[in-house]
Amino acid sequence: MELLHIVVTLLFAVGGFLIGRRIGIPVPAMIGSMLAVGIMSAATGFAVMPTSIKMISQGISGAFIGMSVTMRDVRNIPHMMKPLLLLLAMLTANTLVAGFIFQAFFGWDLMTGLLSCVAGGIADVSLIAMDLDADASTVAIMQTVRLASVLAIFPSWIAFMTRGLPEVEMNPLDMAQTEHDTWLDRIIDTPRKRTAFTLVLSVACGAAGYLSGVPAGALLFSLVVIGALNIFTDACRMPMTVKRMAQVLAGSLVGSTVTPETVSHLGGIVGPLIIMFVLYMLLNLVFSLIASRAGWLDMRSALFASSPGGASDMALIAADLGADLTKIAVLQIIRAIYAAGLMPQVAILVVHLAG
Repeated sequence: MELLHIVVTLLFAVGGFLIGRRIGIPVPAMIGSMLAVGIMSAATGFAVMPTSIKMISQGISGAFIGMSVTMRDVRNIPHMMKPLLLLLAMLTANTLVAGFIFQAFFGWDLMTGLLSCVAGGIADVSLIAMDLDADASTVAIMQTVRLASVLAIFPSWIAFMTRGLPEVEMNPLDMAQTEHDTWLDRIIDTPRKRTAFTLVLSVACGAAGYLSGVPAGALLFSLVVIGALNIFTDACRMPMTVKRMAQVLAGSLVGSTVTPETVSHLGGIVGPLIIMFVLYMLLNLVFSLIASRAGWLDMRSALFASSPGGASDMALIAADLGADLTKIAVLQIIRAIYAAGLMPQVAILVVHLAG
């Protein structure tokens, strides 16, 4: 009987993804599947997904984050160290302030409040929330609205804030690509071999991280190992179809945790959503003013670099508005790694210290 529940849940998840892609919602594989399974779960209680799927999804998610880092990015980090440290410090402070506000004024548990405001990927943070016994459905909803709001509002906000400013004089970072020729590259020498190697390794790292007992270890182990390999070799490859499959699995996992009680509490997240968005707008403005006046970044690039959206999404929009894409990419990529790899550990420490 449980197998039937799993199959039906997956069918609903895939259907939600296809519908979401058709109507154009952001990250349809995650959000569409989560909504479809969540509705089914709340209405029938029929949705079931085995916890082993979480390990696989986290392993693949970690691999994709790790593969976003190249040797070129590593070489460019020293040139961006000052704005990078400022941005990470402000993001951490923003998360802590919001988390404590949600706990004090809305009765949320502190871990849910903290993870709801982490500027990471929807799938990554939602899966981590399940690991840390937070309310995964609330975290997923907050993360989804954050991403949708950023994509809908921040481009207009940035265009307004930079109206009348001259075009950016690019001060390019090191854009040279590194060609690798390691023994691993010579063995794993075709796209198919690289995909299989990366998929097996990411799942194995996910399993090792899960068994280690480290919080969010499945994602963290995969991120570190695949990221290191991607910096020093060309052996890693994973097509977008695999990422979408992992997002569908993650969406079905989060959706299966939705209950009628979850739905009844949706009205209670309007206040936290407004507070979260206002705090991110303030962070975006303050960081950009400091970075531009210090001469680290131009105002337009600073606004994009500190926008809490997806790195690829913000880069595409920034290209249309004449910002410095290379600097934005470095800051956004490190921000995503920090959000998935280190912020959960910070959240654990804060919850522990808070009692």
